[in-house]
Formats: sequence, structure tokens, C-alpha cells
Amino acid sequence: MTKKWRRRKAERDPFYELAKKKGVRSRAYFKLENIDKRFGIFKPGDRVIDLGAYPGGWLQYIISRIGIDGLLIGVDINPIKPFEEVPNVVLVQGDIFEEDTFAKIEEILGENKVDVIVSDLSPNITGIWELDTEIIYDYNMKVLEYAERFLERDGILVMKSFEGRRVSNITRKLKSKFRHVRIYKPKASRKRSAEIYFICMYYRPKSRKTSNRSSEEESVFIP
Repeated sequence: MTKKWRRRKAERDPFYELAKKKGVRSRAYFKLENIDKRFGIFKPGDRVIDLGAYPGGWLQYIISRIGIDGLLIGVDINPIKPFEEVPNVVLVQGDIFEEDTFAKIEEILGENKVDVIVSDLSPNITGIWELDTEIIYDYNMKVLEYAERFLERDGILVMKSFEGRRVSNITRKLKSKFRHVRIYKPKASRKRSAEIYFICMYYRPKSRKTSNRSSEEESVFIP
């Protein structure tokens, strides 16, 4: 990778250069930062699961928001470089479609649920649009299974998807589980990218449980 190539990339993508200057692992850091500033996703002490966490850009941002009293579980099929200086980050290497990955998370959480689940999961793009949207739809449905299994009542889900014919179907499914669902594209997303993020607030599981998040927080949500 030459200096000339890096300079051209920085000119085309200012968030690439900003990530280098800030010392974060990926430009995706700024997507989550934008989402959090817009919707107020995290608070100190939150328990969070990050699905598709490699290489760790979102993990770095979440660490800065939940503090030492929170718990962060990063999950990816690829090995993630450990955050040795941060004791409350637990990394799980595993395929989200495998039951063993569910089991590893259950072992970490015990009887606890989490306040927030975020997913930046994306398939390897084939270039065949119909196929790519179907694959990420499968990812989205699996992420929803994680929410049903681990998310606390009134919890929050942030989930990446693609524009396309499946969006309305995904939206209906999410609205049956969450009180508020919005579609959002962060400023740090590339202009030509088809990625979108579902911002889902106030999870409603079938069984009633108490939550650390007060119902009074509903007024904080920005439509």
C-alpha cells in the first residue's frame, strides 16, 4: 500500500483518515458514534452485545460510553485483538448461526440480560443484488433471535441491513417486538453504500420483566 494510494483514499474518504488520526480500529467507529449521538443508545453501566464485532471499531466506541461498570461482549467468527487494558470486555469467537455461540454468551451472562445489542454484520458481497439482500435478511433474522434470547425488556437493538425489497418485511417483524423502529443512515456511511441501520427502541418480550431502563426514558427517543 503506497503513500500515494493512502493519500487518494483519505481524499475520497475523510473518515478513513479520521480513524487513523484517532487511533481507532475502523472507520465504522464513527457510524456508531453518529447513531449514538442521534438516538442516545448507550449509558454508563450498560450490558452490551456487539455482533460482527471484528476488527473492533464499534467495541472501542462502546467501551468509551459504558465505562468500567458495564459489560461488553464482542462476537465474531474472526479473532479480535484483545483489549487487554479493559477488563470488562469479553470476546467470543464463533459463528452466530451456531448454537455453541449462543451457549458461550449464556455462560458469560448467567441469568442476566443485556440492555443493548448492536450488529454491524454484513455478508461478503457477491455483486448479485437479489442474492445479497436475501443473505443479509437471514443475518437480520438471526440477530433478532439473539435479541429474543438476550435482550432485556425496554432494551435497544441497532442492526445493519441493506436497502431493498426485504426492508418492509424486516420493519414489520421489528415493530412486532419493539415500541419504536426507525431506519437511519449515518453520515459516516459511504454515499453509494446501500447499508441502512434499524434503530429499535423499547423491546417488548413475551414475558414481563423489570428493566433497568425507566419507561420515563421514552420521551428521550428522537423520531
